[in-house]
Amino acid sequence: MKISKRRVEYSHLGGNLRLVSMTDEERKELAKQHNTEKWAISPNLYFVEFSSFNRNYRGYGIRNVNGGIEFINPLYMKNPITLDNKGYVFVAHSKDDNNKHCCLFWEFTDYLAYLSIQKKHFLNLPKDCDCFIMSDVRNFIPMVVDTDDYENIYMFFPNNDNGYTIAKTIQNRNSKHVHDCSLLYAANETLHDFVHAYLEEVNK
Repeated sequence: MKISKRRVEYSHLGGNLRLVSMTDEERKELAKQHNTEKWAISPNLYFVEFSSFNRNYRGYGIRNVNGGIEFINPLYMKNPITLDNKGYVFVAHSKDDNNKHCCLFWEFTDYLAYLSIQKKHFLNLPKDCDCFIMSDVRNFIPMVVDTDDYENIYMFFPNNDNGYTIAKTIQNRNSKHVHDCSLLYAANETLHDFVHAYLEEVNK
């Protein structure tokens, strides 16, 4: 892997997949697309560039624990996809390994929505938590195993059959420490949908 001031290149992909750090102006533009503020865009996000079948793609994403990228371009994609290796995303609240609180998200767009709520203060959500983003159902078991030692687990899964099944399974495994937060956005399928609709309304 080659690292420069603004660019990270994965050498095993022949330079095909590139992560580019965001400038302040680029953060502003991305925040505008998501109807939020630039400080609600995670510092763990990168612009992502890659080519496939002689076409070039650019969007943004976040690295997972296995070195893959969770990628989306909201202009032509509804949901993120995984580039390269699959794995859940882990975002530590701090370097302190003793954090006993974590949040679980289905996709990283829900994680960005969570950050936006923290800054806007229009819902009282758990703070100072480590964050896990499942991204793919195949990441469920390793993610759940790695969250077993947390004293409080806050779930932000979709209000659909998949989300209900995942949430119920985690509750059955660790019922005393799990909190289902999906009721906070019960009128919407995902936390991201809820935040986008709310901010769109208040910013009219």
